Amino acid sequence: MKNVLFMFLFVVGVTSYGFGKNVRLHGSLKEFGTNVVSMDFDGAAGEISKEWSQKITVNKDGSFEFSFDLKKPGYYSVGRNTLYLTPGDDMEVNLGTSQPQSWFKGQGADVNTYLKGRLFPKAGSFLEAGRNVKGSFEETKKYIDDRAAQREKELKALPNASKEFVELEMMRIKADVANSYMAYLWYSDLLKDCKTREEGEKIANEFNKSIREYINPLLKEISAKDKYLEVAVVRDVLLSCYDMDASIFDFPKSQRLTELNDAYVTGERMDEEMTKSLYDELYAFGSKLKNADFKQAFLGRLEKRAKLMEGRPAIDFVVVNMDGKKGKLSDYKGKVLFVDFWATWCMPCLGEMPYFNELSKQFPNIQFVGISLDDNTEVWLNKLKGDADHGKVLELFSTDPLVRTGWDITGIPRFLLIDKDFNIISASAPRPSEKDVIVPLLEKYNKK
Repeated sequence: MKNVLFMFLFVVGVTSYGFGKNVRLHGSLKEFGTNVVSMDFDGAAGEISKEWSQKITVNKDGSFEFSFDLKKPGYYSVGRNTLYLTPGDDMEVNLGTSQPQSWFKGQGADVNTYLKGRLFPKAGSFLEAGRNVKGSFEETKKYIDDRAAQREKELKALPNASKEFVELEMMRIKADVANSYMAYLWYSDLLKDCKTREEGEKIANEFNKSIREYINPLLKEISAKDKYLEVAVVRDVLLSCYDMDASIFDFPKSQRLTELNDAYVTGERMDEEMTKSLYDELYAFGSKLKNADFKQAFLGRLEKRAKLMEGRPAIDFVVVNMDGKKGKLSDYKGKVLFVDFWATWCMPCLGEMPYFNELSKQFPNIQFVGISLDDNTEVWLNKLKGDADHGKVLELFSTDPLVRTGWDITGIPRFLLIDKDFNIISASAPRPSEKDVIVPLLEKYNKK
């Protein structure tokens, strides 16, 4: 098996601190069904960009062996798995596309087995996409508190866990609790009768005021130390509350948290069409960041995004068609390509699909390409077989890491326009539903 050795060039790596100790992971990544799997740094700077993503080469039988030099412990993500790696870790791992499938053996296994129980902030943490919402907030709060107490008990009983890990994971529990309380608004029936945005905002404001006595103490705890920002859900909660009225949710905002918020918000502008003036503006902002890791992450992402300017060569990647045949996106050059990155779990993506399919019938000189970013082909194919009309869309599937890293995809749906010579027209094309913008653009290239 091949060893893939990478040198970290970030704040915990060799440039700032010298050499650390080797971390070795080996085992199986078969469930991912691809020959390259991405491992992302999941600390605070990872919120700004995937600057330090590493590629793990997977053998044909799904096995792998991967090692790198690490100076200090940190969080990493592989698919939906969250790992906590410490210098000197040596683990046999079986990583699935969802956490419950995974298992760990060897040095570092105990804490990573515990992390299999990590909750998902975007699913409302303990509410688990609404499945655990009870009849009232009080009943739901009791359920959340009971689950959190159980998780805390498991954490304190964990063998071979450092004080640092226990401290960080305790903040994860507290942030999950806060996230769960706030998410009750969206998963309950509180907003069901709202007919206007104003009505919804009024109810949301009243609800947030009603829970501030529970939320504010938690916010103060999870914002007390900058190192807590290394925990993803802590960042999620603090950033979501950052601009809220201080009379509702109030907590101290450190310089590092403030700069993270500014870099995150400003970084969203990289999803716009990259022009020279926008590049210069964002470069000036990034150059002034005080936190070295944030500065490197922001400017690194900006340089990658600059490669997606109009006229640059399009980033190529591996795709699979509905018959299971592998190829490259560039195999379809010769026509202008209008590309839709989507997934079956993405509701905004599904909302755009009818518009995309309909437009494909109107512009025969443009090849419409739908590319699913689902974890496996089964859910993708089931979705397509269940739809009556795909128009003239070429449906493809990809798990190639170059899709996300090369095209700087931080969210979907995302649309591209690529010319017949496989050069970029637009790396952030208008959505199909934006007919007043996209139709004139398609009309222009349909003539060529």
